[in-house]
Amino acid sequence: MTYDSAWFHAVRRTCGPVFTAAGFTFNSAGPDPSGTQGFLLWEAEALDFAARYPDSGIEESYGPEQRPARCIDYWTYLDRPGHARLCYEGWGFSDELVPLTGDPDADAAALAAAWARILRVDQMPA
Repeated sequence: MTYDSAWFHAVRRTCGPVFTAAGFTFNSAGPDPSGTQGFLLWEAEALDFAARYPDSGIEESYGPEQRPARCIDYWTYLDRPGHARLCYEGWGFSDELVPLTGDPDADAAALAAAWARILRVDQMPA
């Protein structure tokens, strides 16, 4: 399975409103030159994230010597065949795998639904 610019564009377009609703901004994407790996990164300001999600445990996870964190990272890694690995901070969660089909729109919808659930965005914007 390969991930081309159309795939990355579909994922950014579909996931963007979910992250915006949760106070995140898009940071970067990096497709591997082979097209078989890559990543997308969204970030939130740490203090805004902690205020929006007080039960996330984010402040406690950094400890007093590292507070406040510069930003809170939410990664979509394309490093597993046929899956995206969602890696994020807060709530003590571990990485989550989302099956991918290779179809840009179907994969974008699956990723947006997973991020909406994790970030508790009740309704994904149209």
